[in-house]
Amino acid sequence: MVIVGLGALGGAVAGSLARAGVPVAGVCRSRADREAIESHGLLLREHETETVVRFPVLQELSTEVDPALVIVLVKTFDTEPVARRLRDHLDERTPVLTLQNGLGNAETLSAFLKPEQVLAGTTTFGALREAPGVVRLTGRGECEIGAWHERAQRHLPRVKELLERGGLPCRLSSNIVAALWKKLAVNAVINPLTALLRLRNGELLEHAELEPLFTMIVEEVWQTAARHRIALPTPPELAAEVRRVCQLTAANESSMLRDVLRQRRTESDAINGAVARLARERGVLAPLNQALAALVQVASQRERAPATMVPECQ
Repeated sequence: MVIVGLGALGGAVAGSLARAGVPVAGVCRSRADREAIESHGLLLREHETETVVRFPVLQELSTEVDPALVIVLVKTFDTEPVARRLRDHLDERTPVLTLQNGLGNAETLSAFLKPEQVLAGTTTFGALREAPGVVRLTGRGECEIGAWHERAQRHLPRVKELLERGGLPCRLSSNIVAALWKKLAVNAVINPLTALLRLRNGELLEHAELEPLFTMIVEEVWQTAARHRIALPTPPELAAEVRRVCQLTAANESSMLRDVLRQRRTESDAINGAVARLARERGVLAPLNQALAALVQVASQRERAPATMVPECQ
């Protein structure tokens, strides 16, 4: 198995699989992470337990590697170049699973790979990259996966078995598009609010004044999904799911918060920006999601300004 992208979640997934004895390799562009893992292994922390796991780390996927599964865990804006490289270096029979945030990743992979290759999914695992080659599991959840095209369904039982053998509980979905939108509703709340307010996920629940925002944000996601004929749980149920994920990953710093603090490009355009964009396509507005996308963009730009730069956590 190959994990493309060894950030917080990618490192946690790779480390969990390797710890369970599942053969795994990582593809990572970060020289610091590659050198740390090659030299000392990946240090996986969970509560008070520390485990060092070792696995090969590559800068690019090679045609010499023949994995049973590829899991893509890069940022959404890096999906297209990854898809191009997978097309050039991967056997057409190999399944490719995206567990990324936001919308559009499965569509991008499908534009370059065969329909029978692409699987999509979500995960409620929380992870934090503490240093190069050091990842902390901040919350255990599960994965939900499905076939992006019906011809890919044959891969699902085997992929589920591989993930569960690696300690990643997994369930199969017959409607993975709805599952992705449900996860989008959760991310549309947690990611921008934690990034803008500099809070960990669980700390959002400590501020009662934020509760109306939860409902307003997911209401826009729900309305947009409905206009695209995607059935989601009711807005109150989606808000309850936001609270559940906040509790499950209470100690986690969202990827958007980490990106803002580390002066990196965020995925706001694929989360809140996508909601606003898809709403406009159906003649409705999602002003709160539009505002959150804009605010995160400005916050990220301010962090990159020399006068307010935050030192890299590497």
